Amino acid sequence: MHDLFDTLLHKAPALASSVDVLRPPAAPSLDREWQHLQRMLTAHAPSGGCLLPGSISDVVAQLAQELGLGGSYLREIGHSGNPGLSIGARTDAVDIVITAHIDRPSFRVRQLTPGQGGVLYPICADRFPAPAYSAQAVAFRWEPGQGLIAGASGEFRADANTPGQYAFVNQQGQLELHDVVTLAAQPQLSDGVITGTGLDNCLGALSALYAARILRQAEAALSAAGRRIVIAFTDQEEGIPTAFFGHGAARLIHALPQPRIGAIVSDAHAVNPGIVEMGGGASHGTASAWGRGSYAPPNFHRLAVDLAGSLNLACPQTVQINHGYQSRSDDLGLSRWTRILGMSGPPMIRAHTAEESAHLGDVPRSALWLASFALACAGIDDSLRRHYALPA
Repeated sequence: MHDLFDTLLHKAPALASSVDVLRPPAAPSLDREWQHLQRMLTAHAPSGGCLLPGSISDVVAQLAQELGLGGSYLREIGHSGNPGLSIGARTDAVDIVITAHIDRPSFRVRQLTPGQGGVLYPICADRFPAPAYSAQAVAFRWEPGQGLIAGASGEFRADANTPGQYAFVNQQGQLELHDVVTLAAQPQLSDGVITGTGLDNCLGALSALYAARILRQAEAALSAAGRRIVIAFTDQEEGIPTAFFGHGAARLIHALPQPRIGAIVSDAHAVNPGIVEMGGGASHGTASAWGRGSYAPPNFHRLAVDLAGSLNLACPQTVQINHGYQSRSDDLGLSRWTRILGMSGPPMIRAHTAEESAHLGDVPRSALWLASFALACAGIDDSLRRHYALPA
């Protein structure tokens, strides 16, 4: 189907406005995207605490309201610990689940060094450059009557000679045993490139929010096809790679009916030189960790390739097919429940550090791709369903 994107446009004309503002020679202002991303990057997002009052979920709820998604917002999906959005047919059934984690690489306290700080252990992957690394950090805690607060700030230190053990040195306030620590950095924007920490995965989460707005505008097409899409902003995706992780996504198994079609994961992707580059649009992958994670079925893999070719003709540099290595994400837990249709998100470098970098322009392009791919997978057109053997 060489006119695949035109087929989607015929069923969901709302996609046209998203294409028009991104298609060259248009040069869209990204002021709003930058403002939204800054709010997310400076929110409190320790792993395990993202649904608490005072956390990043408050920002997600505010942005959903501002984007016209207030009527679709779910404060919590079942008892999963994840907020979300429901778009499409008014039914209890679910056709597609999209996840975008909102927690950040985090550390817990192993022991205190009185008056100085303490020793930390990771509840995330270690991606710090050797032999030594340091950055600013914040220790979050639950304060009864106040919510999730920043209780201490200081310097985070990692040393390759002591793997799995990290230091927190008090600078303001005192580290406590019940704290959760994340890195901290003031986000910067220069020549379209964002630098800071929390891009993993504020990039994927903001892309999912913008995709939800596009899907909301195309809701009539979804409803006419009897399709419902649920977007979950998951907690506790970050975890130790040698153990199970993606706990928040895994809890969706008990909070939602099994999706009839499958799941899509919206998470920032590592740059793959020559394959996926910053500024080239969304990265879309179909297998994680060289098969140790999940992999999309052949028909959805081909659907992604064909749609990418068609969409890139209509709007150049919208998406890059990632056939290189990509990390596992929420797909680890979700693949035990439903098919993984694909994994997409803006490309970035230096993940899990205070110097993460990405191109701001890749966020709206990732949103357009995510919405288009979700609509295609939903099979809103009969010929599309037949051509790719999509669930009826």
